[in-house]
Amino acid sequence: MEEMRHEAYWENLVKRSLCRFFLLAELAKGPVHGYRINQAIKDACQGCCEPSEAMVYSTMKELMDGGYVECRMEEHRGRQRRVCWLTSLGEESFRAAARVWEKMLPQVRNTVDQALVEVQ
Repeated sequence: MEEMRHEAYWENLVKRSLCRFFLLAELAKGPVHGYRINQAIKDACQGCCEPSEAMVYSTMKELMDGGYVECRMEEHRGRQRRVCWLTSLGEESFRAAARVWEKMLPQVRNTVDQALVEVQ
């Protein structure tokens, strides 16, 4: 696989996972509208791997279809907008994801250090 040599390949893989995790994190705070979800994910990523709006919305659709997220339409300043929140299944999933990230982060740090030391 030639594309594995390029950072863009790895950024896409990481982006998909982080997008989902940060999306769950924002929804876990309580009902939130779509624009705020996008902004929260961008803020959480701090520019390292900002997901596209298409990625966020396709993830939201998948989570809604799976019963992890519920939404309703609300009027705000004369405009309709979708407000979403986690279901109990979504809350369970967020906690499960956090436990996995907690286990993975130290090993990821060690492996990154190893890779970068070997390059220098």
